[in-house]
Amino acid sequence: MSSSSQADTRLEEGTTTSGPTPEPPERVEAEDSPVNFDEPAVAELEIDGTDYRLDSGRAGTALCISTRASGTWDWSFRGEARWQSNVLRCKAFDREVLNQLSKALAEAAAGTD
Repeated sequence: MSSSSQADTRLEEGTTTSGPTPEPPERVEAEDSPVNFDEPAVAELEIDGTDYRLDSGRAGTALCISTRASGTWDWSFRGEARWQSNVLRCKAFDREVLNQLSKALAEAAAGTD
């Protein structure tokens, strides 16, 4: 019996779930990623058990946001952000996270002057 048939059988037997399983961040292979993780980040910040990393994209034209669970090694590219009126804009993240990332980016920029 295939694994999908086994899963179908379990569901038919009354196994239920408590809701949809959240999708993990899409894993982007290093050579396909717009981020060079070997280079130092523009800024890094930990928020509620998740590490956030801001980088310039490989072409230098975008600001990239990557995440990982705190205490782990592998970063996952999550989206490109725009820096507009001193605030980061990215549909992949909620406003509170973007506000904290914006503050970290502004502090990093002020430290390079």
